[in-house]
Amino acid sequence: MVMSSEKLKQRKEREFYESIKTVLEFEFRSYVEESRYQNAPFPNEENLYLKITAFGHSETLTREFSDRALRFLSVEKNLPDIMGFVQKKSSKKKEFITVEVKRSPVRFLHILQAKLYQDIFDAKFGLLISTKGIRDDKVRFVLKTPLGRSIRGKVIIAKFKELPYGYGDRMLIARTLEINPKFKDSVPEPFKRLCK
Repeated sequence: MVMSSEKLKQRKEREFYESIKTVLEFEFRSYVEESRYQNAPFPNEENLYLKITAFGHSETLTREFSDRALRFLSVEKNLPDIMGFVQKKSSKKKEFITVEVKRSPVRFLHILQAKLYQDIFDAKFGLLISTKGIRDDKVRFVLKTPLGRSIRGKVIIAKFKELPYGYGDRMLIARTLEINPKFKDSVPEPFKRLCK
């Protein structure tokens, strides 16, 4: 059986979902930890929840996000790859997260797709994560054009990196995100420290 190029592309992206979700959980836990002693959510409440949604959503997401939007996009088979929320304090509302993953260099249409998901779900954090990063011409477009500037600061564009390193006689892989330093002034916490 021959797979379409779109299915092969999706299959390749799938390989990164779990690793990217784990890296994001680490970053958002740091974000929550900043306020641990400032009235963080109760211990029995979920203050961080991320789910791979490329293949469907969960009951938890249905409770938190717009059920109508989730159903509509599910029927269209067009959900963000990862969705969730973070809550720094029990007195604050949950901040929604949408993530689109690409295994190709960032294209302008990818940025628009990530922005569309962010808008539909009213997400504070709309991320576009590519294993190839964003080329300089696209960075210039985001920085210099009116359309690019309207997206800047709304969609967080990051590169997912896997860095092998030795530990004794074993090889391990460090997984991290990197954001172009030219976006630093528009990137929200907890992502500013990733601008390298």
